[in-house]
Amino acid sequence: RRLRRFCGFAMAGDGVWPCGHSSQPLPLALAARQLVQILSALDETPEEEAALQPDGWHLLRLEVAVASPGTSTGLVMDWLEAQAGVFPRVLFCTRDAGSLLVAGSGAAHVYSDAACGGGDPAGTVLPELSPQTNERIRYVGGVRFDAFDPEGQHVRPEWEPFGRCCWVLPRVELSSTGSRLNSSGGESSEAGSSCPSLSRSEAEDSRGHRLVNAVLAVQLRWQPGGGHSWAVERRLSLEALKNVRLCQAPIAYRGIHARRSEEHSQDEFEAKVREALKAFEGGQLRKVVLARRVDLQLTQQVDAVALLRHVMGKTHRKQYLFVFEPVPGAAFVSLTPERLCRVQGTDLWTEAVAGTWPIAEFEKIGEAALLASSQKNNNEHQLVVDYIREILGHVSKQIKVCDTHILKLKNLVHIKQSYHAIAKVIQTQAVAQRLDAHGLSLFFCEHMSPTPAVCGLPLAHSRRFLRGIEPFDRGLYAAPCGIVNSRGSELIVALRSCLVRGGSHLHVYAGAGIVPGSSPSEEFAEISLKMQQYTEAFPVLAAGSEQATLRLKSLGELPNMNTLWASLIVEECVRLGVTNFVICAGSRSTPLVVAVARHPHTQAVVNHDERSGAFYALGWAKATRRPVGIIVTSGTAVANLLPAVVEAAMSQVPLLLLTADRPAELRETGANQTITQPGIFGPYARWVKDMPCPTVEFPAQALLGDIDLAIAHADGLLSGNPGPVHLNMCFRENLAPDGGAVRGAPERTSAWDPSYLDTPQMHRWCSGNEPRSVYVRSVLSLGVSSVVDELVEFARRQDSRIILLVGSLRHADEALMVEDMAQRLGAAVFADITSGLRQRPGVVHFADQLLNCPLLAADFLQIDVVLHVGGPLVSARLNAFSKAAEPQLHIRVAHAPIRMDQDYTVTHHIPCSLQALAEALVERGLSRYPGPPAFWKRLSDAAEEVVDALLTQSGAFTEPFVAHTVSRLLHPGGHLQISSSMPIRDLDFFSKPSLDATLTPHPPVANRGAAGIDGVMSTAAGFCHGVGVPTTLVIGDIASIHDINALQQLASAGDLSLTVVIVNNFGGGIFNFLPIAKHTDVLSQYFNEPHAVNFAAACQAFGVAYTLCESARDFEFAYTQSQAPVPPGCRVIEARMRVSHEDNVLVHKKLGQAVAERAKAEILSQIQLGWSHSVGTAANQEAGNETFVLLHGWLGEKADWADVTKLLTESGHDVLSIDLPGHGVAEVGSNRVGDGWEAAALYSLLVMVEALSDVLQRLHIKCPIVAGYSLGGRVAMSLATLHPEQVRGTVALSAHPGLESNMERRQRCIGDAAVARRLTAVSFADFLKAWYAAPLWSGFVERTPDVYASMLAKRLRARPKSASLALLGMSLGRQASCWKLASSHTFWYAYGGLDSKFAGVAAEIERRSQASAGVANGKSTCPRVCSVASAGHAVVEECPREVASFLNQIAASLCGTSPLPRPPPLGSVVQIKAVWSEPLELALKAPLLLSRGDPMPRRSGILIVLQGVLSDVCAAGVGEVCPLPMFHQESLAQAEEQLNLVLKAWSQKPPAVPLELMRLNGAMGRWLAQSCPRGQELLPSVRSGLEMALLHLLGRVSGAPHLGAAAAAEHGLSCASHAGINALVAREEDLNGALGGVTVVKVKVGKDPGEDANRVNTLANALQILRGPSARLRLDANQAWSVDDAAAFINALSEQSVEMVEYLEEPVQWTAEGAESFLRSWEELAERTSNRIAFAVDESLTETALNTRHLEACEAPVVALVLKPALQGIEQTLKFAAWSLRHGAQPVVSSAFESGVALCHFAILAAVMSAPAQGMRASGVSACHGLGTFTRLAEDVLDPPFADLVDVHGCSGWCVSILRCQEALDRTADALMASRAPIAKSHAWC
Repeated sequence: RRLRRFCGFAMAGDGVWPCGHSSQPLPLALAARQLVQILSALDETPEEEAALQPDGWHLLRLEVAVASPGTSTGLVMDWLEAQAGVFPRVLFCTRDAGSLLVAGSGAAHVYSDAACGGGDPAGTVLPELSPQTNERIRYVGGVRFDAFDPEGQHVRPEWEPFGRCCWVLPRVELSSTGSRLNSSGGESSEAGSSCPSLSRSEAEDSRGHRLVNAVLAVQLRWQPGGGHSWAVERRLSLEALKNVRLCQAPIAYRGIHARRSEEHSQDEFEAKVREALKAFEGGQLRKVVLARRVDLQLTQQVDAVALLRHVMGKTHRKQYLFVFEPVPGAAFVSLTPERLCRVQGTDLWTEAVAGTWPIAEFEKIGEAALLASSQKNNNEHQLVVDYIREILGHVSKQIKVCDTHILKLKNLVHIKQSYHAIAKVIQTQAVAQRLDAHGLSLFFCEHMSPTPAVCGLPLAHSRRFLRGIEPFDRGLYAAPCGIVNSRGSELIVALRSCLVRGGSHLHVYAGAGIVPGSSPSEEFAEISLKMQQYTEAFPVLAAGSEQATLRLKSLGELPNMNTLWASLIVEECVRLGVTNFVICAGSRSTPLVVAVARHPHTQAVVNHDERSGAFYALGWAKATRRPVGIIVTSGTAVANLLPAVVEAAMSQVPLLLLTADRPAELRETGANQTITQPGIFGPYARWVKDMPCPTVEFPAQALLGDIDLAIAHADGLLSGNPGPVHLNMCFRENLAPDGGAVRGAPERTSAWDPSYLDTPQMHRWCSGNEPRSVYVRSVLSLGVSSVVDELVEFARRQDSRIILLVGSLRHADEALMVEDMAQRLGAAVFADITSGLRQRPGVVHFADQLLNCPLLAADFLQIDVVLHVGGPLVSARLNAFSKAAEPQLHIRVAHAPIRMDQDYTVTHHIPCSLQALAEALVERGLSRYPGPPAFWKRLSDAAEEVVDALLTQSGAFTEPFVAHTVSRLLHPGGHLQISSSMPIRDLDFFSKPSLDATLTPHPPVANRGAAGIDGVMSTAAGFCHGVGVPTTLVIGDIASIHDINALQQLASAGDLSLTVVIVNNFGGGIFNFLPIAKHTDVLSQYFNEPHAVNFAAACQAFGVAYTLCESARDFEFAYTQSQAPVPPGCRVIEARMRVSHEDNVLVHKKLGQAVAERAKAEILSQIQLGWSHSVGTAANQEAGNETFVLLHGWLGEKADWADVTKLLTESGHDVLSIDLPGHGVAEVGSNRVGDGWEAAALYSLLVMVEALSDVLQRLHIKCPIVAGYSLGGRVAMSLATLHPEQVRGTVALSAHPGLESNMERRQRCIGDAAVARRLTAVSFADFLKAWYAAPLWSGFVERTPDVYASMLAKRLRARPKSASLALLGMSLGRQASCWKLASSHTFWYAYGGLDSKFAGVAAEIERRSQASAGVANGKSTCPRVCSVASAGHAVVEECPREVASFLNQIAASLCGTSPLPRPPPLGSVVQIKAVWSEPLELALKAPLLLSRGDPMPRRSGILIVLQGVLSDVCAAGVGEVCPLPMFHQESLAQAEEQLNLVLKAWSQKPPAVPLELMRLNGAMGRWLAQSCPRGQELLPSVRSGLEMALLHLLGRVSGAPHLGAAAAAEHGLSCASHAGINALVAREEDLNGALGGVTVVKVKVGKDPGEDANRVNTLANALQILRGPSARLRLDANQAWSVDDAAAFINALSEQSVEMVEYLEEPVQWTAEGAESFLRSWEELAERTSNRIAFAVDESLTETALNTRHLEACEAPVVALVLKPALQGIEQTLKFAAWSLRHGAQPVVSSAFESGVALCHFAILAAVMSAPAQGMRASGVSACHGLGTFTRLAEDVLDPPFADLVDVHGCSGWCVSILRCQEALDRTADALMASRAPIAKSHAWC
């Protein structure tokens, strides 16, 4: 059960348990640890998940998906090679290079002779798995060549470990399955020999993709109730997993020789061929295949897997790979091209491969000629073909035959033909046993093995002939080997094979088909050719020679001690894996140079410049991750190494510095070319030794020991800190490898005593290939670590905020490891460009640019943990962000035990490998999150859009464009190197993200250790040489000049493929970003370093290809060409900038600002403040007309200001009251559980201020007086501080201007955090009780119990979680000081007289105000500080009249001080400039079935566009005409006809439209009647559409806060920020996923009362489960029932339904007697049902004579009027709504399936009805409106679609922001106006 919870999968009992998700593979290094954790948790026997086998045993395979860089084959072989010593080991790899690779170590089960009946030929030789067993559970092994030969020979000793058959179910298995490209045998077609196909996996590998579709698995087999229990098997499996070893560097066998022998000579073999030819003549044989066995005795033991790698070379395409090592000392290896069979169910594939030519003949004459050239080969192949077809005919009549073609291999070619059959027919007794997958596989083993291609014909005679003539046991050679599973098998014919005994004795097997006409000598040669991969893999020793003796002898023959020492040094380096050398030749270094040059296993590069050569070695070492030796002569040549040595030391790159020197006695003597070389590199060398001149006094073993120690230091084996080591080698003459007299001193000889080497240590060294001594790297495991435990605890919290900073990484394995760590920690990853992760899908892209946005300041994000891995970061902004974060944990992980803490902010240093930390997280059971935090993902995507648009669409050729283009077009398999200075910054800032997670994350290379710009090109050349793949270097012009002589190295690079992009801005442009830039007198000459270097001429001089690019288009083309498959070579692309340094700075600033603005907009879009806008009802000339913005306190809501708002509006002031985030109806973010980033960012005080500023701008509210209580007061002060231009005056009530010391802020944050925890830990009611009992409230509960009770009822509506987030984010501890504002003359303060705490604050404000020099209070008659004597802290709730009076005084004091911008008076007129219409066609998600009429597949209508001008403001308004059939009386055609008449009249005589129409007080109707053609009464849909367009136009040109502002003021209403929406469930529907988040649902009823009641009861229960107590139902009968039916329905409703139902619309049928009789039936219904539910009026208002007078007289409980603006018109609807609110009924706006244009208009209208003004009666019906018809639209004309505007608000369900509606209408109208611009300009009508 624990495992099921961990894995999250439901099992099918097929035996395979995939643990985790294949889309999130683990780094291979962590996979075994993960399996250990999973298996340890599986303490119950998983019988349900296991696959039961026929023998009663159970099988279970646990697997995790893994990822690793490199090719599939390489990785699998690396892993299996690392498991050496674990037996058995198996390897199977298909010949298409990756469609299936299986490597296993250990055995869960071995199926061998005993299981298959011992030597009984009738016994089954294949293991059998039950049919339900998953095909990924498979055995690997083989069956002997003569397993089915009744006369088969006895198994010889060398083959005994393999028995008659041997199959292994691996205990631990690493496998990879690539996607197969066709059905031809499940792999790529091989019909074209010269154009080999690739499997998908190999094709991806070749493009730089990492390994995919790979798993590491552990397999268990147990017998319930038997001797082998689940507990035993689990223990064995855990032990096996814990012993799994990580991949190491592949073994490269050097210096191994072989003695070759063969039991029979060539003459003897040819005699056997002639004997076979005689048998053909006698008719005994038609064909026979004779084999040879060559024995190779190696001088050193080899690993079987490494042997296979060694002999196969770089590729194995068209050849299977097979290794079977059942026990120590016995391994079978095969590299065969031939398949015996592939069985998958009843599908069968096999092939005939016979007939052989050397590949030279194929290349000489081609395929067609070759096939016609040899009748002997064709005959041989035809014999095999005929036999296979005959055998296949026993099981199938459906056989598909492929064309005969040539199969091309490394040294030879064969004729091949493939077959595909479907087994359906049984014709012979031979196969009568079974035709299932197992039976068919067994059939092939028994009847097709051996085939004529490897044995002969007739089969029995050829077997008998071979037994008598071959002196050896074939064993598994040419036998069936491969894999077997429940679906079938894939078996090879194990040709090209060898048996490895004891690790050093190889039996190599190969054979040739003998047919009439065969030549004995040619057959011998053919076999030799087939053996060549093995026999030529190792040099052959002469008979009788001993390798050790030979080596000692050769050393003893060296001419002088210098040559001997140099040879020993180089040989020891090679044995330690240091084989790469850079040589900067000089006389004194001659011995070392000669030794390297003459060693067979070294690779050397010659460089003319020591400085460049050292950087070349640096790049080479970075690529290979091994030390590279650099050899230089004495003197300044050594000094030239220093820059590269410094970089290597700082970036921990191993180098071996072999510097030649003159004898020590010549130092400080003035000797030529002699300096003091020891210690020249100071602290930058990890280890230094000044070696004496070669002498027999210094033992040879000591010399070797020093080399061992030096390389151990270079590799960091002793300190964990790799880097350069320095061996200073002093040499005397003779320097050349000459004997005899010493040069310059003929009296001395260079001879040396050979006994110098005659020591036990040197004998042992010479006898093998191992170094003299080996230093073993210490294995660092974190084990028990309190800091890691603390980190894990943070990660386990759902809302934790962890930053993972990733600096430079060394290789792709580390990058994958860091990705895994990030997913387990749920961290936001900020990756440096040199990490390899900067472009990965899971990181924060463009982080540096995003942090330009002040809303993302680290101190607002409440960061818990900063974890920094890898090297330093390029981005200074990221470093500053990290420093400002002040997390609880700041952890720095470094490979070496050194301090990396430049800002002194790190709290914990962990010196360990990334693997050790990743393993610690796995062991502690951290699961992985699916991706990056959603908050950062959204910002990253937004930033990408901005950067892409600015860089790719502008066409400007800039430095950021170059970086972006390189990152976008770099070959997926290529590598990148970046120079310091601007190139690395631009690539870090602007690299384009990649969506392809399967690409290998190769970290770009950069010399960031010391961050210099010298030697960059040389480093790139060395790196490209070492990595062996195409590489791009991006470098600046100054850095290129620094290393210009490196072009010589590029010119002689041979097969190097390096593209150098020189970004030439003609000097050091980076200095224009630094403070020195403002000192222009010195900037250009001394810092920019202007130059006129001609890079084209330089490249021409050195012979390097060159391209000049001076435009974005040219560069993109040139760089794209460089990344295409081209012949190797080096090329330079000069990107010559025409942008000045100053303009380059502006380009960067523009990008940063654009990203910051977009990030700000994205953040603010996640906050929807709730607000209510009330317009003043009187003109108070004395006070003036001001706008007040009122902000509540913590736990409050805008309703707290209700009494103050009423008093202010009565005084003539407009009021905008706000719900702050986390309060009231304000909505923040997506309500995702556990998104801590979103919570921290969106609830921060700064974001709140910007959101408030944004709302004021969008509502066109200019310069209001902002008043706030407590938290609201702090928001008000912050707004005035950050945006003083938006605020006319600031009033703070019981609010603190801010803490001024860091200590106070920190303590306040801690205290607020404690309150927030308490708030969510106890019941909300208990918290509030304790909260208001605190001393702060001055006995508020007891003093004013009525006020407290009223306030408590509002507080209980709050959401505790949201309130806690608001407290944390807007804590006083996070607020910037506003004391300066508090001293200004536009600031006022009020507090309760009983509130001692804030009385002190008020006193400090007065003191500072009086002390501030130059602060004038003007003519204000209002006191700056007001004490409300009878109030405590809750001053707004306790004394609203006093507060309102204080605010009125402030307004009066501001009257006349500065004129406010005023909107145009309502008497102004708008001149129509253009009118037109557009057809509207909308697809529906499904045909619309209404209560009347036929189903409707589409909605058709008309859009109206009016363009008008007021003063200098020109805008367009849009409306919609969309009559609904069977509801509107008019048709669309009739509406269109009338609309065309109106628009034509207006276009001919454009009318003037008064702004007064916005009041919707009857003026709209009167104006339309006057302005439309005479005699035309407007149809309802036309009238509604024109009203929409007019209101939209007038609202836009007038600058009104929103379209409903004037109407709300006219009717005494307040406008709400949002309109609620109810969903609609038609009669045939139920609740479904489309209703997610909805709270109020309207359900259509009106059929059978009982059935409808049952359906409503079911829906009520379902909705309450989904939405809890806030769920509500509305029912609509559409006048379908009689009173009896309606009563039956109501009485059948459950109590739950009755409680949830708000009303029932139109419950009974209309009566002919009229409205009074109709409503009496409602009264009767209410009486008969005891008023169980209330009623609502709908179509009666438009379709009958019913009016409001009738409703006033009705005594039935009518609680709502359902209004349809499309039928009644906008103006009439608002009139009904005002009447409804005055009479205590809720107006509900209902749509008629219009587009988003009409829905936006209706939503704005609904918002005006949703917030009745003070004094109006409340209906008790939720303010949700019938706009849910948007869910039926498949498309929308609105931009964006209305569905995208709808949000889910907490417990209140669906709602839509009227500001977003208005902006969508504006965008849609502007788009329509732009599309008809020519018409609009000419005032035309269409």
